[in-house]
Amino acid sequence: MSEGRSEDKDVSGERRGATARTAFQTFMQRLAVGVLIVGLSASAIVFVTVPAEVEADAARVYMASPSNSRNLRREVERAGGWAAVAAIDFNEWFDGLWQGRRLAGTLAVLAVGASLICFLTARLPPLDE
Repeated sequence: MSEGRSEDKDVSGERRGATARTAFQTFMQRLAVGVLIVGLSASAIVFVTVPAEVEADAARVYMASPSNSRNLRREVERAGGWAAVAAIDFNEWFDGLWQGRRLAGTLAVLAVGASLICFLTARLPPLDE
């Protein structure tokens, strides 16, 4: 014990409230592991089940996309500036994340991110201290 401070201890000598924090940490860590396992499993299933033809078809459609033409890009830039062109490029990129094998990568990144948030939440100090 430190000088001038008294801590509440139970019969076993452990601080009160430590079990609640440990239970929360345990829950969050198990949740993080579960999210990671489910997310990476879903990602692997998507990666394995998507046929290669879908990727090739998506690439061909993107190359022939009207938004890829110089005239359209020039008109969009004239009307809305470079920010409008950048917004169109971002939207096309973002739409591509949800199709084919890129979806598997997106799921994996989201699973790792959510799991990391759960692990970091488990490491937070309790609010009552």
